[in-house]
Amino acid sequence: MMNLMRADMYRILRGKAVYISLAVMVLLAALVVFVFRIAPATGIITEEDIFVPVAENYMTGAMGAELAIGGMNNIAFIFLVGIVVTAMAAFSSGAVKNELTIGISRIKFYFSKWLLTCLLSISAMLIFLAMFIIFATFVDGFGYWGDGYLAEVLTSFGLQSILAIAFSSIGVFFSFVTRKAAAVNGLYIAFMLVPTFIIALLAEAFPRAMDFVVYDMSFLFGVFATAANQPTADIVRGVIIGLGYILVSTVAGVLLFRKAEIR
Repeated sequence: MMNLMRADMYRILRGKAVYISLAVMVLLAALVVFVFRIAPATGIITEEDIFVPVAENYMTGAMGAELAIGGMNNIAFIFLVGIVVTAMAAFSSGAVKNELTIGISRIKFYFSKWLLTCLLSISAMLIFLAMFIIFATFVDGFGYWGDGYLAEVLTSFGLQSILAIAFSSIGVFFSFVTRKAAAVNGLYIAFMLVPTFIIALLAEAFPRAMDFVVYDMSFLFGVFATAANQPTADIVRGVIIGLGYILVSTVAGVLLFRKAEIR
């Protein structure tokens, strides 16, 4: 499995997709730190999840970390790049048939793509966080990380990493079930945006519909971003939901791929 992952990583680093994604993250971090001074947000955001803008003429590395954690849900779009170049590449090129023919088990093949996709997603989050801290440090220094602030940042990042793995797991599931890049792109984006849209629409007529927003992973990014201020029950529920997405999509993906006809 490690040989498969090394070969995929070598191919990915020779391509352009990863560098274009990196450039997008650099541009976003620069705009937020130097221009907008507020965390970008997508999906349904409650009042408690909104990060207030930092002081107009003051920005430290610690503040940059807060902005990065608050806008981490936007990196879910970058996850799609890793999913396509890792899980979909073998199907798009037809290489999957050759790799399975030489004796690689389907389970090992699936998990090699899954693990590398998850690692790429978490790496994207780390780079995103690091760029915010570095850029903000250039403005007004490293800032104050004491009184448990560093632990809060690491806790939020760790919790959000569960969601990154969940998004990656679902993307890999779509890849191995459909085996078509266009379908994966459409299904993944729909998974990210449609639940939020439906909940927001239903909430106009049925306010209780907002109760279901806790199952939306884009919303959970905001919950985990402010984990230190959230009830323990909400954090535990969010972790269970994230792990549930990982388990169900991975088990279903493996079972369906084992029976799939590869042409």
